[in-house]
Amino acid sequence: MPDSASAAAAMQAGEMDWWESPALDLVPLLKRSPHLAIHADETSAQLGMLRFNALFPPFDNPAIRRALLPAVNQSDFMQAIAGDQTEFWTDGVGVFAAGSPMASDAGVDVMKGDVESSKRLLAAAGYNGERVVALAPSDFPAIFQLSQIGADMLKRAGMNVDLQLQDWGTVVQRRASRSPPSQGGWNIFFTTLSGMSLFDPIGQLGLRGNGDAGWFGWPKAPRLEELRMAWLEAPDLAAQKAVARQIQLQAMQDAPFLPLGQLLQPMVYRRDLAGIVKGASKFYGVHRA
Repeated sequence: MPDSASAAAAMQAGEMDWWESPALDLVPLLKRSPHLAIHADETSAQLGMLRFNALFPPFDNPAIRRALLPAVNQSDFMQAIAGDQTEFWTDGVGVFAAGSPMASDAGVDVMKGDVESSKRLLAAAGYNGERVVALAPSDFPAIFQLSQIGADMLKRAGMNVDLQLQDWGTVVQRRASRSPPSQGGWNIFFTTLSGMSLFDPIGQLGLRGNGDAGWFGWPKAPRLEELRMAWLEAPDLAAQKAVARQIQLQAMQDAPFLPLGQLLQPMVYRRDLAGIVKGASKFYGVHRA
């Protein structure tokens, strides 16, 4: 597990990785008990992502970032973490939590696990074998799995990947660096964004296109910023949904990150309890039925 300081910083940023392999392995056993209820819903969503550093080659070029979208097979990433427990993961996911009001299928069909298409698109975009420094945490099981599948995907697409394993605290510190990758910086890292932060473009950190003022990676995407303001000014839910669809389509063009699928956090509790609140575990108001 990460140290407390780096975990707190990650939680403040909307990153929380609840998936630990031992806990996940227990779910099939817990399902056998007639006394326990198990469920998950979109408020516990964890969106896996590959985040690009837009400051340095090769990913300062949006066309190179965008070229990797066809290579993504979200089910590969999700199965690496949750196996065949499909009630706890979803593929075909865009930039918002699946099942949430802003979610749509806009543009997601480009992600089809086609590494050969990505090879051709990378060559057309000007990728020339530049080293890709990928940060991966050895002590964060779910994100570690994302990094293994992601690095392999990039290699099969023809990229020169240098996967560097370190503890999560070091990843959190290092990804804040704006130094060139050759001087201790980075090109990509893997993480998950969680819960209600994925319900709209205001909380979704990965959708900001405000450059140096933005989240790690610092992409400049003026159209994404314009659409974010349009969403804020939308008069009703229908208008917000229409703008959110445009945002997702634009995100597939600017490609500030690659969406890798959605995990749901299982919640387990005794069936004789009432007052259970959906989402992250909250113990106030719980009582015997």
